[in-house]
Amino acid sequence: MDKKWDKRYLDMASGIAQWSKDPSSKIGAVAVGDKGQVLAQGFNGFPRNIKDWEERLKVRETKYKFMIHAEMNAIYNATYNGVSLDGATLYVHGLPCCANCALGVIQVGIKRVVMRGNIKPQWEESFEMTKQLFNEANVEWEFIE
Repeated sequence: MDKKWDKRYLDMASGIAQWSKDPSSKIGAVAVGDKGQVLAQGFNGFPRNIKDWEERLKVRETKYKFMIHAEMNAIYNATYNGVSLDGATLYVHGLPCCANCALGVIQVGIKRVVMRGNIKPQWEESFEMTKQLFNEANVEWEFIE
């Protein structure tokens, strides 16, 4: 895909990230098909019908027990709507894909992941595992600013 379109889809993921109620991290993801069609979107947030009360969002340990990452939310939203992500590209804005999300990305057949965001020190080990998983599963990945 043309880098111009990569940046546009990353901008779309950035806009979707703003829907998150997480006070410290706004992450967005957009899954796009091989013809440029938007297949699914997700942002980091609580599952459907789980209250995102302020006291749950403010306490880090509590928040992490409820939070679904943007990448997995995009995958779940696609499944919820009966959409296959096999062969899709996933655009992620905010943080790079963690190792747990990489497992989901691989499992549903996403073939390319384009990311925008910095790797914070606490995520370096997870991203090393992500790279290993993506490389072994032949998932293309790259960072675009």
